[in-house]
Amino acid sequence: LDKLTVKDIIEKAEVNRNTFYYYFEDIYDLLHAVFKQKFDDYCNEAREKSSFYDEYVRAAEFILNNKRAMEHIYHSKDKELIQQYMEKVTWIFIEYFVIEAADSYKLSDEGIHYLTGFYTDAIVGNTMRWIKEGMPPFREKYLLLVSKSFENSIDDMIQSYLKYS
Repeated sequence: LDKLTVKDIIEKAEVNRNTFYYYFEDIYDLLHAVFKQKFDDYCNEAREKSSFYDEYVRAAEFILNNKRAMEHIYHSKDKELIQQYMEKVTWIFIEYFVIEAADSYKLSDEGIHYLTGFYTDAIVGNTMRWIKEGMPPFREKYLLLVSKSFENSIDDMIQSYLKYS
């Protein structure tokens, strides 16, 4: 990514240099805009009673569909952009399922925040490790494993939080 030039982008996009600089300061500004747009798209898509697995796949789709680009971004000076994107998207879908699971408990907002953070950090940390390792193909199985782990542990996590907080 650090070797990519504005010239490469404008030639591929068939726009002139002035148009590029009208909208973006540099390549990294463009990159931030792409991640912001993908985050906004994720938030604006309807979510009708989908499963944890379906939401996790939807959240990971941008990364999974752009493996080569993610590897280049990861090894650039702006690699934290991937982690920031994953944290925001993952937080949204995890919080939804934590709130849903906590419906029959009297879990405080603080408890929801704690559990959402716990699961978000686990998923984002593992995703960043997967990218660092070159994105080996086991990822699809991992999505199912994480989904089942959440479903099988969330009630125990809520009960532990209520007992020890």
